[in-house]
Amino acid sequence: MNTKIKRRDLLKTSAAAAAVVSFPSVLRAQDVVFKKPIVAALNAPDGNPTNLSVARIPEIMKEKFKLDLNLQIFPPNSLGNDINVLESVQNGFVDISSNATAQFASFNDSFSFADLPYAIPDWDTGLKLFKSDLWKEQTAKFEAAVPSLKVLPPVGAGGFRMLWNNDRVLKTPDDVEGLKFRSTRSPIGQALFKAWNGNPTPVPFFETQEAIKNGVVDGFHVQPIWTYVFKFQEVLKHATKVDAVFAIQFQVMNANTWKAMPKEFQDAFWASAEQAADEANALDRKLEADFTQKLIEAGMEIYTPNADEKAKWQAAGEGLWDELGANIDKSVIDKLLALRS
Repeated sequence: MNTKIKRRDLLKTSAAAAAVVSFPSVLRAQDVVFKKPIVAALNAPDGNPTNLSVARIPEIMKEKFKLDLNLQIFPPNSLGNDINVLESVQNGFVDISSNATAQFASFNDSFSFADLPYAIPDWDTGLKLFKSDLWKEQTAKFEAAVPSLKVLPPVGAGGFRMLWNNDRVLKTPDDVEGLKFRSTRSPIGQALFKAWNGNPTPVPFFETQEAIKNGVVDGFHVQPIWTYVFKFQEVLKHATKVDAVFAIQFQVMNANTWKAMPKEFQDAFWASAEQAADEANALDRKLEADFTQKLIEAGMEIYTPNADEKAKWQAAGEGLWDELGANIDKSVIDKLLALRS
């Protein structure tokens, strides 16, 4: 089965996107030049929405502004693992990269609020958050704390994570006892596994399949699209729709690269990045259900908890808010909750 997302599908889906970027004619200056090659190291393969959210930027700049951006995208893991690449963006060896918000917790915790279990209950809330004043405020805080990075428009990363394992059906947290799960460095992610009676084990994403094969871990907490594209259906058997964490792909650029762009080029780049993110989000939302079905067809068993079972998963997750959200400004939580109403 060909899983590569065709460009016509992206463009067709993007036409239905809720927000369309308006391009001021003043930015169409054809004498604006920025010759520096932009190196992007992305943790998603060609065709994945979180890859397209960057890959589409030079196309849009050319179409809308007649400006040329020399963007060079390197395949996943070709310039190092997740941690290596994020460090490379800081020092300027790589210009653009992206990863789950949880991977940035060790840099700064401005966006930790978005990873609180059950903080984002659905796609509509997630998209509202991306366009909100709250996101802009937290972006400013992050960039002040990590001046080497420029935050780009965010994208979803496959919707909600499912709890996958290769041993048994997990109907409630009681069924998790004794299982080891691949985790990021995020304190929130690790605490959630523990609240669900699991054992978190930090493993770089691209080493996870071997870790499962070798028994280092029994599963992970990942979205359907990433599970399918990276062929984890070959080593995993079961999943539970816990709906605890809405995956957000946090995109960053080296700040010096951004500052080196002429103002007109910056404006065109930013408008193009926003449109690319909108397109990717619209497509990503559609594909969440599509890839869930593909996994079922591939032989995966995906369990949906009933109301009582779901309440146990959610209670364990929300029970961490006081502890994990202790350093999060209450106003941030209040603004997040307001987006849900």
